Amino acid sequence: MKNLFVYLKGILLGFIGLAVPGLSASTIAIEVGIYYELIDKLSNIIKKFKTSIIFVIFIMLGYFTGGAIGAVSVKLLFNNFPLLATLLIIGFILGGIPNMVLDLNEGKKKISCYISLIITLALLVVFSFFLAPISQVEIIEINIKELIVLFFVGVFTSSTLIIPGVDFAVLLLSIGYYEELITAISDLLMLKNVLNDVIILGIYLVGYGIGSVLLSKIIKKLIENFSDQAKYVSFAFVIAAPFVVMKHTLFDNPLYSFNYPELIIGIVLGIIAFLLMFFIMRYFRKKENNKDKEVENV
Repeated sequence: MKNLFVYLKGILLGFIGLAVPGLSASTIAIEVGIYYELIDKLSNIIKKFKTSIIFVIFIMLGYFTGGAIGAVSVKLLFNNFPLLATLLIIGFILGGIPNMVLDLNEGKKKISCYISLIITLALLVVFSFFLAPISQVEIIEINIKELIVLFFVGVFTSSTLIIPGVDFAVLLLSIGYYEELITAISDLLMLKNVLNDVIILGIYLVGYGIGSVLLSKIIKKLIENFSDQAKYVSFAFVIAAPFVVMKHTLFDNPLYSFNYPELIIGIVLGIIAFLLMFFIMRYFRKKENNKDKEVENV
């Protein structure tokens, strides 16, 4: 059952990371309470192989499943119903905040925690409003040079899974590879250009995997030494996420046009998403507290 939950959470991470420009998979990992475990398992995948590999396999299977769904649905959903989709996503984000607030108590008397929060919010504003996408890359012919570049693009974008707030879609847009990878995933699912797409995605994923493991070791050290500050930094990413999402999916979307039916349906779905996330997080927190009490009683 636990592995099924890990897989389902992975689907959410993959879908959000690929389909929602402005919202990072790592931010959602924090929301659903899987981020710190993900960092731990990735950083110890060699040292504690047996206990780490099962978790990593299920989270990655979910991640790639969600990414595939996102690649197919991204244009349909966000191009045709951007307001509805945005309100739904924001509902999920806000639903996880009450649970996060409870984790901030230990650092509420530390000035360094509030400084970390403010600096992170400021950097997110700069990142969101001043990062402009460059020209789109198109892979016409596969050669050694293109494969090497794809490998390092994978390493570079693996930061979106590890560093909260660094968004996969926005990062790919900024280096011009977003449309190319979306097309490769969509074509592969439709069995078009299978060999080329397998090579492109395969080399990219190798780089992504290596980058994730290396970065996770660095992030784990930071979390161990600055755990309270890390929670406030994570909280900054989450509370900034709704504004970043609206900017990229509504304000910067040339296809967006306001209409009341979509707004009403979006609000209803957003409220449902909020309640769903709130009670799911409450359930997981209660389960975790009961487990801690059992350990204390032993």
